[in-house]
Amino acid sequence: MNARSRVHRGAAVLVGCVLMTSVSACRAGAGQAGSAAADSTTTTTTATAAPATAAATTPAEAGQPAAPVGTGDGGPGSLTLAITSPVMLSGHVNTTVSCETAARRYVASATGTLDGATVTQNVRVAGYAGPGSYPAVISVSVVAADGSKYAISAVPTTVQVTADGGAVSFNASTSGGRALAGSISWACS
Repeated sequence: MNARSRVHRGAAVLVGCVLMTSVSACRAGAGQAGSAAADSTTTTTTATAAPATAAATTPAEAGQPAAPVGTGDGGPGSLTLAITSPVMLSGHVNTTVSCETAARRYVASATGTLDGATVTQNVRVAGYAGPGSYPAVISVSVVAADGSKYAISAVPTTVQVTADGGAVSFNASTSGGRALAGSISWACS
């Protein structure tokens, strides 16, 4: 493990622990504001499962109103984001997180908005047999508050799936030279 990976992993764990809480490569949208084109060529991928401690599984207090999107508590139906590049996003998003299992397949997907940025994630695991670490393919897109778009699609990686959600860390470059790095933990709705 190189020093940069340790720094990224350490930062993701620290953010996850501080916030009490799974990518991948990047397809950079054109770097200029207002451009809607997305670069869909991934050239380098380094992704690893985030530690299970980063996954949020604490339910919200009964009788309390749900937090608005962008201010979630990290409980069921939430994403915990720690995106470090090319934009900085960190926090919980209360949103619908679909987690489905059928025919030994696991699929988790969600979309949420935090600080004006919209993040969509999709995780697919074949050969699913309960909580654990699995090879997977992930897709993540980030539309930053300034309209810049970054996306990956069907990137092979390893994810950690728990009984209530999961986690993934990622760091990758595109042919356009942009990197999408960070981690996402999800808690199923």
